[in-house]
Amino acid sequence: MRKRILLIVATFALFFAGYFVGGGRVGLAFADQKPGGVPKSYGHLVSAVVTPGGTSLIFEDSEGTIRFVTMTGQVESQLDRK
Repeated sequence: MRKRILLIVATFALFFAGYFVGGGRVGLAFADQKPGGVPKSYGHLVSAVVTPGGTSLIFEDSEGTIRFVTMTGQVESQLDRK
């Protein structure tokens, strides 16, 4: 009986010690504001497609230019509608 009580008390002590020690070092992780560095001049996002090279984002600006951009921000191709 004495061992069981000692085990329960030790368990609670370790739990609360870990809780207070771990709660003191809380860090926040934020996503990058510009992970791929896609400029606003590319226009608004129209669609996303999966290609053999990865995922591509399709942007269209106000002048009708369509750009295929990789997730890293590199322009794969550009089409001008006239």
